[in-house]
Amino acid sequence: MFSVLSLSRCSQLPKYVSPLKSIPTRSGLRIRNYSDFSRGPPRYIRFGAEGPSGGPRHSWDVRNWDRSTKVFAGLGTFAVGYYVSHLEQVPETGRWRFMDISPKYEAMLAEVSHEQLLQEFKGKVLPPNHPLTKHIRRVVTRILDANNLGTLEAPEVNARALPAKDVWSVGEPDRIPPEVGGKEWHLFVVNDDSTVNAMASFGNIVVFTGILPVAKDENGLAAVLGHEIGHAVARHASERYSSAKVFILLAMILDVLGIPFSGFLARVLYDLPNSRKQEFEADKIGLRLSSRACFDPEAIPEMFSRLGRLEQATSGKHVDFLATHPASEKRSKALREMLPEAYTVQAASPMCGSTADHMAQFRDKWMGALDPDRMSEVRWS
Repeated sequence: MFSVLSLSRCSQLPKYVSPLKSIPTRSGLRIRNYSDFSRGPPRYIRFGAEGPSGGPRHSWDVRNWDRSTKVFAGLGTFAVGYYVSHLEQVPETGRWRFMDISPKYEAMLAEVSHEQLLQEFKGKVLPPNHPLTKHIRRVVTRILDANNLGTLEAPEVNARALPAKDVWSVGEPDRIPPEVGGKEWHLFVVNDDSTVNAMASFGNIVVFTGILPVAKDENGLAAVLGHEIGHAVARHASERYSSAKVFILLAMILDVLGIPFSGFLARVLYDLPNSRKQEFEADKIGLRLSSRACFDPEAIPEMFSRLGRLEQATSGKHVDFLATHPASEKRSKALREMLPEAYTVQAASPMCGSTADHMAQFRDKWMGALDPDRMSEVRWS
């Protein structure tokens, strides 16, 4: 409620100071008010091609992106993050790779692979009591035992009555492949003398009888089987599955952008070099596996030299750039450089009773006057 006294007090208030005029203070300083309402009310300014400061708009400014650009940027960030988060090193060699296959998915692939092998080689698999099967089982068992990689399946347990057209088959596979913690491997000895090959993946080892004349003996066969088991130990099959996802995603992105995806170019620049890198890696791992099982390390480069001569006789000149496998002569040379390590691994193996003889052979043939303490491990490039 207002009174005369309150009105009289209001009359004693300081006078209104208009904008742009100085305001005196007790210290004698003057504060200038820069608020200017004399030019009219505030105006709304809409920014166009220029930013708030009048400068040019930057393409990296997220506020200036349209919706599609933001979507692509988000997907790209997610893809890069997913790729980086699934990089890992191969335990045996230290090589970095992309791997996003889970053990559960590998178990499913192992089961599918086993069933496919049963169908593909139906009627061609030699029985367990065949002399060639016993010969190959003996070498495989020795490699697996020496490296603590598991055991071969027991054929007596998995045997079952088969039609007359079947030579031999095996029962259901172990659900967990050895590559991810399983302990049981399955051996297929395929009666095919025209195929000079062997392979191993997801716990399945396949040996064609055509490789046996080239291998000559147990040491040569150990060189082949050590290499193939090396592929399985390094999980190269799962790595190729993971790489296939990268190719599919890249093809989809390029297709959306209107850029044609060259499958041949991708194969030459990425797939084939990686395949050759895996082969060299399997050579290195296989050398260790067979040496630890007390097989002669020198037989490994000799085996690849024989394969090289066979390649030249059957297919002519080898072109590394367009091949999934490096030339056998190149592999043989690299393996010879790895022999010092192989003899060291063999000397440390508790299975090898004649370590002194092997080391004497190593010193006489490969070291000469070299100091073993100054030798470094050969690394694959």
